[in-house]
Amino acid sequence: MKGQCKLCLKSDIELRNSHIIPEFMYQKLYDENPKRYYTLKIGEENQSKKIEQKGIREYLFCDSCEGILNEFETYAAETIYAKNYKNEALLKKANQNYTQTVFLYEFENFDYPKFKLFQMSLLWRLIVSSKYDTIDIGQHTEKLRSAILCKNPLEEFQYGCFLQTILYEKGKLASGFILNPFFSKYKDVDFMHILIDGFMYSFSITDEQILPADITDNFLKKSGTMNIIGRLIFDDRPLFEKVYKAYDFYKKEINDFTQQKS
Repeated sequence: MKGQCKLCLKSDIELRNSHIIPEFMYQKLYDENPKRYYTLKIGEENQSKKIEQKGIREYLFCDSCEGILNEFETYAAETIYAKNYKNEALLKKANQNYTQTVFLYEFENFDYPKFKLFQMSLLWRLIVSSKYDTIDIGQHTEKLRSAILCKNPLEEFQYGCFLQTILYEKGKLASGFILNPFFSKYKDVDFMHILIDGFMYSFSITDEQILPADITDNFLKKSGTMNIIGRLIFDDRPLFEKVYKAYDFYKKEINDFTQQKS
């Protein structure tokens, strides 16, 4: 179909039926037969689960802009997701607190422009898509679009992403579903969070250097280093309740797992 490309803004141009969340991020979500996965939606008064047959798509980008986004996606797929076993980022050090409830994974060797632009593009696509309920982020939408189109990764603190793994226990990801975007505020800065197959992406919606070091120290650095924090879902009460309310048969899995641990 024809329309205006959301990225380059060209009008009356053929648009691709683009994935909002890149297809490679679904690789461990699909059931084998039939091919499907689960999304969890959180609202003020409504929580629900939905079975999807394919990754959510929308007519948003022209061929040229799809190619720009694919460049960032391909790099991300070969790093922390290790698609085709070509992991370019390296785990330098792993620590845990004495209760084994919080884990710190220190990575190095990231290509800063490529991975930062992947993070920025994921945030921006979730915002501009009509398929997700997100808040209006005003002028930030245009700043992100322009930076992505020009392949400008911006500064470390601008639209930084705090990446976490959410776990049942050490080594066991809370995976198998997508928890749709939700928002919070920290130090007067809006954050958008999305949980995708056990990985929580928390995007800071600011282009100012105003967040404290306990957050920004974990953002991707120009040196290629980045921290990923691992947390047990049972120790994050607000997140636990969101998932618990949204996913009725997931409740049974959590209950069974809790009983096994007691």
